[in-house]
Amino acid sequence: MENAEKTGGVLLCAALAFCAALAAHAPALSGTLLWDDTAFIGSNAFVSDCSNLRTVLNPVNLIKILPVPMSARPLVNASLLADACSGAGPGGMRLTNLLLHAFNAALLFALLFLLSGSAPAALFGAVVFAVHPAAAEAVNIITFRAHLLGFFFFISGLLCALFYGRGAGRPAAAASAACYFLALMSAETALVLPAAALLAVYFDTGRGGLKRTLPLLGVMAAVALFYLWFRVPRSGYAIAGVSAPGIAGASAFYPRVLLPETSGGRAFALTLTPWRAVYADPAANLYTMTRVTLDYLGALVLPLRLSPDYSPEVITTLKRGLPPVLGVVGVLVSGIYFFSRKRLSGLGLLIIFTGLLPALNIWPIYNLKADRYLYLPLAGFSLAAAAGLRYVLAGSGRRVLLVPALAWLALLGGLTLRRAPEFRDDLALFSAAVRRQPAAPRARVNLSAAYLRLGDCAGAGREAAAAAGLDAANPQLRLRLAFTLAYCGSKEQALKETLTALAAVPGEADALYLAGLLKLKTDRAQALALLRRAAAAAPDRREALLTLYMAEKKKPAALGPRDRRDLADLKDFYRRAGLLF
Repeated sequence: MENAEKTGGVLLCAALAFCAALAAHAPALSGTLLWDDTAFIGSNAFVSDCSNLRTVLNPVNLIKILPVPMSARPLVNASLLADACSGAGPGGMRLTNLLLHAFNAALLFALLFLLSGSAPAALFGAVVFAVHPAAAEAVNIITFRAHLLGFFFFISGLLCALFYGRGAGRPAAAASAACYFLALMSAETALVLPAAALLAVYFDTGRGGLKRTLPLLGVMAAVALFYLWFRVPRSGYAIAGVSAPGIAGASAFYPRVLLPETSGGRAFALTLTPWRAVYADPAANLYTMTRVTLDYLGALVLPLRLSPDYSPEVITTLKRGLPPVLGVVGVLVSGIYFFSRKRLSGLGLLIIFTGLLPALNIWPIYNLKADRYLYLPLAGFSLAAAAGLRYVLAGSGRRVLLVPALAWLALLGGLTLRRAPEFRDDLALFSAAVRRQPAAPRARVNLSAAYLRLGDCAGAGREAAAAAGLDAANPQLRLRLAFTLAYCGSKEQALKETLTALAAVPGEADALYLAGLLKLKTDRAQALALLRRAAAAAPDRREALLTLYMAEKKKPAALGPRDRRDLADLKDFYRRAGLLF
């Protein structure tokens, strides 16, 4: 009877964590696509066709490369297709995200309870995770479901590893390895699970448990090697002068039979960033990323300055770089010290750092700072919070600290509720980003695009011009301004901005394309030459090729249904923008 009551209490605590997540984030629900959702869902025919679910779940496509967006995250695509099969629109997809977060909170409670042995402390830590405003980005932007799914399988794998370390049989080890694989098929941030498992098992069962777990860690290492082989040709980001998406072609590691006949489409994230200096200067990377890490640690404790987008300042001097380096080293050493003393807070701090490793630009990443990168480290932070409450409850003289602890928890929930309107639509989201990060060019570019979709050319032009002014050395921002001006009817000014960008980067396909388009009415011969150069420079930019077809009044016999549909859409777009020639 006593065991049944204890089990019922544990289940009740897990349910409370689940409900806390729903209560904190449900007010932000809406039926709109946000930010990357427009490209990866709204313009992605693959995830809207339920019949593709069988394709994405076909294990053959773990070996062969499926040429679709997010092919490196097959579980994310599968979950989006499951939503499509159920008839869920954007609102239903966002609800799925919220439910995944709520299940993650309940699952995290189980991990915290296993490690702390205290249901109240574990519940406190799980509710910190459930209501923390740093989770809002992953919860409300459908595409960032990758972090939710990765977290679910990460924590599941960690739980199974702990059970295996305590003497459970091989099924626990197999389940842990399987969860690791599924976590990697959701998000690359889960790559650090073996390190987290090593720390947690050693903390929980000492050297004996760690020795017992070594075979599992070996299997995880093999899974990680397979994942790296799987991931490299499916990379989707292009960072100018640093990395390119995918691989150049067939090789001994990737025979031609595994490569797709067609490209997966245009790579995303091509815009030059204000922080591009960190990719070429290791010292600047170290100083800048330790500053970002320090900001992350502060945001976990007191998340008052969270933003949908950031533009981290690049730190290049030792004088300005040393303080954040010393600050991060100090926190890390504290974590190691408390961990060596078998303090739960030490394990929590080390798991925070472990969870941050994939986001620290050790391997080049496009976004140096983002709230979604805190979703996995929140597990370690919640563990530290649980340790703090267990310490408070352990002595009657400390219970006076319960009041500030609960007030802090209420503050976290209140901050999340206050952010809810920001996730209503892109205009609200990027207006908030510009308010908090006025010097972030990308935030202004995205706000400009939001205004443009609403037909507000004045707002779109203002923000595009502000973005170009913030990073004058970036020709791509000037080109964004030119596109905005062209769409809004200021063709002469648009051509001037385009030619300026083209002078800075003579082979830029988008600049060639826009210059050709804008010159079609005044200098047809030069315009056709520019469009041909654009099509040759970037064959995957289909707008240039289709515009060339229109300008030459050609209808190639090889045009398929997709080409004809895109041609009609492009013609309609030009007509609405007054660019039809």
